[in-house]
Amino acid sequence: MSKVSKMVADRAAIARAVQSAATVHGPEAAADLEALLFPSGAPEKVTVADFLAALGDTLGRYVVSLEGADRAHAAELSDDDGYRTARDERMADLKNVYASLRELVVRSYGPAVADAYGLGSALPEDPQLLLSLAGHAEKLLRERPLTEQPKIKSLTLAPIAAADDLAFAMSALRSALNDVEREKREAQLTQNAKDELMARWGSVYPGVADALAGLFTLAKRPALADRVRPTARRRAGLPEVEDTTPAQPSAETGKA
Repeated sequence: MSKVSKMVADRAAIARAVQSAATVHGPEAAADLEALLFPSGAPEKVTVADFLAALGDTLGRYVVSLEGADRAHAAELSDDDGYRTARDERMADLKNVYASLRELVVRSYGPAVADAYGLGSALPEDPQLLLSLAGHAEKLLRERPLTEQPKIKSLTLAPIAAADDLAFAMSALRSALNDVEREKREAQLTQNAKDELMARWGSVYPGVADALAGLFTLAKRPALADRVRPTARRRAGLPEVEDTTPAQPSAETGKA
């Protein structure tokens, strides 16, 4: 028997390597592919048309999951606005209580007494620093006896009542801060879910599209193969012009 040419031998070597991979490794990949293509279980009889539809549906299910994750994250972020507004309002409330007490004490008792009760400091913008400042003032109001006489009798400080006012405002701010932190954690969870699905684009999309392009090529449908074949833009998640219009029945076969 005469030898085949090098051109043919090279192609034969490539083809047999692919054939061998399908023969040796196909069975071990079959279970995973079946679960991916037929998540509810494969039908008893599967036609080639069924297989092609299942291949496309795999990408469709992925897109539905991705859209759902994106909407869930957007909804979670939209919820955050209300909690951040509430936090800012509670901060303003606590600042108002602290500033009002400071004004009362400074006017009726003088700056030295205000300092003695921790009411002489400038108000910070950081909520944790504000809570620390107000907490220190609350502690002093509960522990330090008021021995000084007011300069204006109608502006008399009631230390325990003042401490209670601060405690109430601080509790409300802490609750609002907890809400914001909880929403941040929940937003991170939805972001992680979205990111995970976004990362899968690099395997799900080319896996399905390359397979369909190859099958259409085998079926001598080059136009269909070109339509679905991954491009650099598509792999990056950027649609080509033809991706914005649905597939139409083929002029050659009368089928999509």
